[in-house]
Amino acid sequence: MDIQYLLFLQDLRESMGGVLNNFFIQISDLSYGIFIWMLACVLFWAVDKKSGSFLFLNIGFSRFFMQVLKLTFCVYRPWIRSSKIVPVETASGYSFPSGHSVTAASNYGTVIERFRKNKPLCIFMGFMIFLTMFSRNYIGVHTPQDVLVGALLGIIVVMIGAKVWEWIDKNPKRDYIIPIVGIVLTALFLVYISFKSYPMDYAKGELLVDPNKMMKDGFKDAGRLLGVTVAWFLERRFVKFSLDVSVSRKVTRCCLGIFMIILYENALIPAITALNGSSWINFGLTFFELILLMVIYPLCFSKLESLKSSKQTAEA
Repeated sequence: MDIQYLLFLQDLRESMGGVLNNFFIQISDLSYGIFIWMLACVLFWAVDKKSGSFLFLNIGFSRFFMQVLKLTFCVYRPWIRSSKIVPVETASGYSFPSGHSVTAASNYGTVIERFRKNKPLCIFMGFMIFLTMFSRNYIGVHTPQDVLVGALLGIIVVMIGAKVWEWIDKNPKRDYIIPIVGIVLTALFLVYISFKSYPMDYAKGELLVDPNKMMKDGFKDAGRLLGVTVAWFLERRFVKFSLDVSVSRKVTRCCLGIFMIILYENALIPAITALNGSSWINFGLTFFELILLMVIYPLCFSKLESLKSSKQTAEA
C-alpha cells in the first residue's frame, strides 16, 4: 500500500513535468541542516530567550530519538524495496523514521506550543509540518509511515518537553537534571550503536547501506544532544545574557550569529571532516557547535554590549 501511494505521487509529478519538484525540495530543506538552528538562534538571541532555549532542547532530543529508531529498525529506502520507485533526489541511510518530519514537527511544533495564542501563526506552522511530511513522500524518499512516525515523535518530544519545563519552573534548581539526562542518554546510545549488529545486504557488489556511515550520523546527533543539554545548563546558570537591549543590538546579534553558523556549517565542518572524518570528530563538531551558539557567542556579545554601554555612559 505504501509503495503504491509513492508510485501514485510519482505518476502525478511526472504528468506535471516535475514543475513542483524544486518547490517540495526547498520545503524539505527548510526543516533540516543549517535551517533548523536559525529559528532557534533568532528566538534565543533576540526575540524570546525561553522559547529559543526550549526549541534548542526539543530539536536536540527529537533528533536523538530519531537516530535511536533509525539505527534500531534499519529500514531501507523505498527505491531499495521497489525498483519502480525513482526519487526526485537521492537520500542516504535508513528510511524510518523521516528525519525531516521529526525536525519539522519539533521545530514548528515548538513555535505552536510557545505562541499558541497567535492562531494565524499556529495554523501556518501546522501547515508547514504537514507540507514537510508530504514533501518527503512527493519526492519519493520516504513512505507514509516514515513521515507519520517522524512527525509523531517530534510532537511527543515537544509535549513532554513542555511538561518538564513546567516542572523545572516550579523549582529552578532542578535544571541540573537536564544535562544529567543528556550525559546518560548519550553514553548509553554510543555504546548501543557501537556494538549492535546491522544488516549487511548487497546489491551489485555494494552495500545497500553502510553501517559505518550510519554510526557517524548517530554520533553527530548524540553530540548535539550532549551539546544542547550542557550548553542550556551553562547559559542558564552562568552566562545569563539579557534581551533587554536595543533593537539594533538584537539585529546585530542575529546577523553576526547567522553568518557564524553558515561559516561553521559550510566551511569549518567540511574542512575538518575532510582531514579526519571519524565518528568522534563528528561528535565533537556537533557538540561544540551547540556550546558555541548557546554559551560562547552569547557570552561574547553580552560582554561587548556591556562594555559599549559602560563607555557610552562614561562619555555622557
